[in-house]
Amino acid sequence: MRSDLAPWRLGPQLLVGSTLDTPAEVVRHFGAVQSQEHLWAPWAVGLRCGATFEQVLDGLWPAGVVRTHALRTTWHYVHTDDLPHVIAATADRVMGQLVPHVRRAGLAEDRLLAASEVVTQVVRENPGCTRTLIAERLAEAGYEEKGDRLAHVVMAAELRGDIGGERRPGQHEYHPLELGPLPSTDDALAWIARTYARGHGPVTAHDLAWWSSLTVRQARRAIELAELRPVTLAGQELWSLGEPEAVEVPPVLLLANFDEVISHVRDAAVKADAGHGYDAAMFATGLLFLHGRLQGHWRRSVKGDEVDVEVSADRPLTRSEQRHLDAQVERYRAFSS
Repeated sequence: MRSDLAPWRLGPQLLVGSTLDTPAEVVRHFGAVQSQEHLWAPWAVGLRCGATFEQVLDGLWPAGVVRTHALRTTWHYVHTDDLPHVIAATADRVMGQLVPHVRRAGLAEDRLLAASEVVTQVVRENPGCTRTLIAERLAEAGYEEKGDRLAHVVMAAELRGDIGGERRPGQHEYHPLELGPLPSTDDALAWIARTYARGHGPVTAHDLAWWSSLTVRQARRAIELAELRPVTLAGQELWSLGEPEAVEVPPVLLLANFDEVISHVRDAAVKADAGHGYDAAMFATGLLFLHGRLQGHWRRSVKGDEVDVEVSADRPLTRSEQRHLDAQVERYRAFSS
């Protein structure tokens, strides 16, 4: 997120102003929330609805939210009511990224797809099963897949919408899904553009393309179908769902490492805006924003019932910033308790 666009993006991001009531509502607001790091993703959700870590986990699967591979070949929380739109808009593109990768790993596309059908059957017969059982049943069917190859076989079943699941402490559990017919491609493209703009603020076609794995041409088509309105902010041409409203940017934000706020991160201006600490922040376990600018990172450690938060900023904090940081740290501790 560029700091000069923060006043118009933090409101739709639910980081300033209104929050939602439940974890599921947060996920539906964004359409998909990255959940690659299963210990950190709940913070991105809980921060926007006032839920604790356990409340986030308890409030997803029962409300229809699955943890599944979508968009950029990575884990996301997606509501099952929205998953057909995500699949119709992006699954072909994601599969197109997956197939060359598994081919280089020695797994032919026809074998990938055949094995994924076995995965679907295993999960239907064993709801709540783990990847361990899936691997055993695959081996019995003649598919000795392990490691990344196993993960990619399961991913292929997820990209069809056949299976999804939940991550509790321990292993990810898989469940069968019955999604019904998919929407048309145009309807799905319009939906994904509207949803992305709603949850991320005024955006560019390149932002949407990176977030969704669509081509830039497809993203432009999606924006057209969604009838987003053109706006000019901070000297940049953007697209918005409605009239952008500026908010007051908080002095300090302590965010998860893959928070949806960085879905614009492939904009080169973001790296220039962040400065020399960009790489360290992006590969850390948490992100520190000062006045809307990425300016550091943080990590936590747990000893018994104590949660310790260590923050590394790119510059000394003012007294006011330190007070706001202390409040953010206490909020995270309360979330973790």
